[in-house]
Amino acid sequence: MKSASLDQAVTLMRDGRPAEAAHLAVTLLASDAGNSSLWHLLGCARLQLGNAAEAADHIRHALTLSQSNPAAWANLARSLRLIGDVAALAEAESAIHRAIALNPADPGFHLSQGEILQALRRHDQAAAAFGRACELVPGNADMAATLSSSLHLAGHAEASLAASARALALVPDHVGAWINRGNALLLSGDVTAARAALDRAVELASDDELARFNRGFAALRAEDYATGWADYESRHRRPFARLPESISGLTLLIDQDQYAGDTFQYIRFVLPLLERGAQVILSLPARLIPTLSRCFAASPSLSYHRLGSPEPDFDHKIPIASLPLLLWPTEPFGAARVPYLTAPDEQVAAWRQRLHRPGRLSVALNWQGNPDYGLDHFRSIPLAQLAPLAALSDRVDFFSVHGGDEKVSESPFPLVPLPADCDAEGAFLGTAALMRAADLVISSDTSTAHLAGALGCPLWVMVSAYPEWRWLDQRLDSPWYPTARLFRQPKVGDWIPVAVAVAEALRAL
Repeated sequence: MKSASLDQAVTLMRDGRPAEAAHLAVTLLASDAGNSSLWHLLGCARLQLGNAAEAADHIRHALTLSQSNPAAWANLARSLRLIGDVAALAEAESAIHRAIALNPADPGFHLSQGEILQALRRHDQAAAAFGRACELVPGNADMAATLSSSLHLAGHAEASLAASARALALVPDHVGAWINRGNALLLSGDVTAARAALDRAVELASDDELARFNRGFAALRAEDYATGWADYESRHRRPFARLPESISGLTLLIDQDQYAGDTFQYIRFVLPLLERGAQVILSLPARLIPTLSRCFAASPSLSYHRLGSPEPDFDHKIPIASLPLLLWPTEPFGAARVPYLTAPDEQVAAWRQRLHRPGRLSVALNWQGNPDYGLDHFRSIPLAQLAPLAALSDRVDFFSVHGGDEKVSESPFPLVPLPADCDAEGAFLGTAALMRAADLVISSDTSTAHLAGALGCPLWVMVSAYPEWRWLDQRLDSPWYPTARLFRQPKVGDWIPVAVAVAEALRAL
């Protein structure tokens, strides 16, 4: 093969023509199958064309032929990161380590390492990798802004603020840096200053969805609903939600656009739509339909659709999390409708017989949210940090209502695991009955808390010092759930004081 042919393929890639580069590489490989550079280039072309799995296969093959190319190791890592499963990320981490060992002075390699570690939820290590990239290119505002974002995710507010300040000193109108500054200020608890920073981000880029979403998050936390609900619409790339003045006789398709907890919180707003004469179709994940079709209001005007299947005819489609915007302020919080979910009476009675022992409290407990949520590490609680509850083992029976992977057997206090068949009829159906039967529900900020609040259960919520907006700021009550009492974490990462406060409150019952 003439070197000019490889050069031609490289030129095609540099000119933004990856399909043509891939075609040429395949042609050349037919007569030069042992050429590592061609396999690497073919992998890079596949990566640009959006086929990460093929890209990884081609680059792996290139590396079997020659392991000395740091760019090939780095591009393998990038391909694997896009695949994104646990095995791929583990291989990606190993690959980027090889790239850095071969060329530690390339800042792009350290950026890739940070992205991989961030995907693995190892936020402190990710921030260290981004920091090394910044040290290699200290005058790069984008890298400083990336470091600020990473430090925010790692829970280091002051360091994140310092990194965003460096980015803004270099580029005062850097929108990402203003967003990161706002988020770091929210993490530190300074909501007023956070809103000012996020206002600046929106001023600089009024159509930036991330800037508006984060400003909405801050506004809602500060109970500024006029700004908050409008900006919160930027959470998805879909048209701004609208509702006609008269909806009588219209068919509204209401779809779940976030997580189960959001559906439990916002489904209350379906009730005024039914009262105004609308036909409502709730489009939900299949696992939630058995629960809500039994636990929510029955109406001839309400039906259910499995999200992801062909949609029925409708007049208007509205995300369920947009309903507060559309009904505000005529239906503030919908708190007067609590409880708006029920649990099957026969299941509640059966759980009461199983849970209650004379002279003891029965407490349904959840400590863990959905780990796929990017900020879950701020709200979920390591079981070990709930150790102060062990002092109550003589008077309280704790029952897990967490269906995740953490082993209940490792709990530092007696904790009855959630039975494997509890929700066999539908996600959360058995859990709803168990919580209704218990004397009290104690939960971290997760779907369990919203379900318990919607059921009207006595509810104690253990709230992060970096709270999700719906738990607002400083309050010990919730305008969403009249039966809720909030126990607020004094410092990010330390749940022991919360567990102590909960134990003391339980002892006082």
